[in-house]
Amino acid sequence: MSSNDFEQCQKYFKKALNKQKERDFPAAESFYKRALRYNPMHLDANYLLGTLYAEQGELGKALKFLRQAEEINPRSHMIQNNLGNIYQLTRQFDKAIACYQRALSLEPGMPEVQNNLGNIYKRQEQYEEAERCYRRALLLRPDFVESYCNLGGVLQSLKRYPEAIENFRRVLELSPNYKAAYEGLGVSYLELGEREQAIECFNRFLELDAGDNSEVKLRLAQLNAGAIPERYPAAMMLATYEKKAQNWDSDIQRPGMEFLGPKHVREMLEKLGLPQDRQLDVLDIGCGTGVCGEYLRAYARHLEGVDLSPHMLEQARKKDYYDTLECADAVGYMQNCNRTLDLIVASGVLILFSDLAAVFAAAARLLKPGGLFVFTLYRSESAAVAVRYNLHFAHSEAYIREAAQAAHLQPALLEQQVHEYEFGVPQPGWVVALRNTAQDR
Repeated sequence: MSSNDFEQCQKYFKKALNKQKERDFPAAESFYKRALRYNPMHLDANYLLGTLYAEQGELGKALKFLRQAEEINPRSHMIQNNLGNIYQLTRQFDKAIACYQRALSLEPGMPEVQNNLGNIYKRQEQYEEAERCYRRALLLRPDFVESYCNLGGVLQSLKRYPEAIENFRRVLELSPNYKAAYEGLGVSYLELGEREQAIECFNRFLELDAGDNSEVKLRLAQLNAGAIPERYPAAMMLATYEKKAQNWDSDIQRPGMEFLGPKHVREMLEKLGLPQDRQLDVLDIGCGTGVCGEYLRAYARHLEGVDLSPHMLEQARKKDYYDTLECADAVGYMQNCNRTLDLIVASGVLILFSDLAAVFAAAARLLKPGGLFVFTLYRSESAAVAVRYNLHFAHSEAYIREAAQAAHLQPALLEQQVHEYEFGVPQPGWVVALRNTAQDR
């Protein structure tokens, strides 16, 4: 490298550093790239540009520059840790674990890396290994709030509730407004039968965060200590199905844990006598991994699926049953769709909605006269709408009929069925077919 190239590289690198400190990320990116044009092997420019991209959520670009930094200096524990973070975010967990372990071999005294490793093991439900990682992190940093909270969550999963409570309390000693600790405390108290203490913790959580992205409002409604939310939080749903997507098709057939929604929808279509001659326009809302797609294909000239989870849709695309697949909220998608349909199906989806009025109205808007909406629900024997122990919603027959009538949908068939099994215990449900009775629009 010439002396001029060195000077130009350093000039732009310093400008990039200043712009990054000022949080002017576009300018910082531009200057890092200029520095690298003069010296592509500049370690810090590659590393910092990679971390900048990571902060902006551009993980592919982040990986490119962090890998380049790793090639320049394979013995940097910081580079290995950041690479591990990117691999974790992109769900390449084996690679993430390898990077974290390399980081620890280079620098054993890194509590952040132990915490990151614990997060992966927790995500993979390897709770004992996760516990060991979090405890190592706390030995290295006794005031590590995040690791205390993560350890509390793992102990909760292991049903060691008094120990979980001890860790969540330690979090609040260190950081009194750490909202996740209040949620964890509430759940642990609830599991120990301490209803009033649980409610107090949940209400304190809502004082800190009144949004709808946690299960707290559902918990309070379940305890008759708060209003029933209109729907299950989207953030929770996405987190749940990110973990379940890969093994969903096999998991729903495990003995004692069978999910029967797709089977019930298929049998309902057969009872309704719909022709299997591929003449219908069909929408599968909450299509997930496309379990219903195989038999819906026989009815559909055009089969469309919509789901909020990109990870579930990733599996559905591999099956090639659908003409189109869209990643979107089901109700919002139906409200904005301009096509008309003969059939809409929803297997195990409406259990995520307490208020079915918007769902029914959106479906009725799309259905042709005489068109059908076929779906499954949990069954409530008393309340019109109830929050079940698993925080999903159950509905009464009277509620379903009333909401359907308001949307000009008429029950064609409404049957009691076992919605699913949980550890061999049948969960009561409904299988419903509603027909659009509105005149041609």
